[in-house]
Amino acid sequence: MQIDIMSFTGRGIRLSEKIRDEILVEQEDYEVHLYTKYGKYQNLADAERKIWQKQEQNAAGWKNQVYVKETIYDWMRARFEQNRKGNKTAVIWIGACGIAVRAMAPSLRDKLTDIPVLVVDEAGQFVIPVLSGHYGGANNLARLLADRIGAVPVITTATDVNHAFAVDVFAKENVLLIQNKAQIAAVSSKVLDGKKIVMLTDGKIEGNVPDSVILPAMKICEEENLIVPDVIISARYPVKKLLLNQVMDEQLEVKAHTEPLWLVPRSIILGMGCKRGKSCEEIEQFVLETLEQEQIAIQAVNALATIDLKKEESGFLQFAEKYGLDFLAYPKEVLKEIPGFFSSSEFVSQTVGVDNVCERAALAACQKEEPKVCCDSSENQKKVLSRGRLLLRKKAKDGMTLAIAEREWSVRFDET
Repeated sequence: MQIDIMSFTGRGIRLSEKIRDEILVEQEDYEVHLYTKYGKYQNLADAERKIWQKQEQNAAGWKNQVYVKETIYDWMRARFEQNRKGNKTAVIWIGACGIAVRAMAPSLRDKLTDIPVLVVDEAGQFVIPVLSGHYGGANNLARLLADRIGAVPVITTATDVNHAFAVDVFAKENVLLIQNKAQIAAVSSKVLDGKKIVMLTDGKIEGNVPDSVILPAMKICEEENLIVPDVIISARYPVKKLLLNQVMDEQLEVKAHTEPLWLVPRSIILGMGCKRGKSCEEIEQFVLETLEQEQIAIQAVNALATIDLKKEESGFLQFAEKYGLDFLAYPKEVLKEIPGFFSSSEFVSQTVGVDNVCERAALAACQKEEPKVCCDSSENQKKVLSRGRLLLRKKAKDGMTLAIAEREWSVRFDET
């Protein structure tokens, strides 16, 4: 994560350097940049300002401070835009909280894309996460920063101050995509009211499940006395009903919610083969219509796998890039070693040297750390096979084949 620190006074500049040099520099995940609008020379011409900056920095020992000529609104907007393009960014604002709020207000959009913003008074007494405390990680950054400079972290999010389960933090820590963020408030409200929430998951459970969470078996049917679960963690579209007698609890509120909070693991692998020259648009249409039929979210797809003979296929490359997928190409020797029952084709075997590409490639990619260049060791193959299953066997259309597999995955609760 890139952390941009903004200061407005000489004292603020010194604090920003302390934060960088003594605190954040030890965190390998952070890249820190220092900016200032220390203002008594702001009306100077650019040439004069550069001279002043060099003189002032040499005299005060300031290092790598960048004077910001643009408005605070434009400067803050650039950070939000950078973050939304995928370059994770946070801001530490050394100055008045009100100015920070006004500077970021025009750029606010939603809690899943807004950047973490922390305000620190220039005396270094308080650290206040004012935006994206949970999903963006501002609360954790505030605690770290306060601990290192001897300040007080001012945390105001309700689940934190009440030591309650926070579903958005849980989602972020488990790399789950939030599909309908409006439901976060409904889930958190139930927890804060002392009620229990029902959570369904296709994955394995690790850690200590909090008392506020009930995890019944995934047995669904259409009968009377059904309720809608509060949270569903699945690559497939949410089920709507849950047998009441599976979740009997005196603190469970039986209430018909409009929809559950849907959290999506990136656990799906697309295995594909195709005739030469298939376009990205043809591949996209085939994949999307198949996922829709199988009730699988496109956001759950993690990788596209094929045989190495297709590693330069432009349609595959463009599709993978468009959807942010890993593109994995396996040699025929690796695919041949995948045991199981597959939809074999003598024509495919004679053409590429293995009887099936899409199903075998999908399963080959079902490992925790997918290698970009695959090897054919027996040890590696055992790892591949133990971590996935086919959800859809070979489907063909217009010179393309598709199979869908899902890697084994789990969710972990904090040890609290």
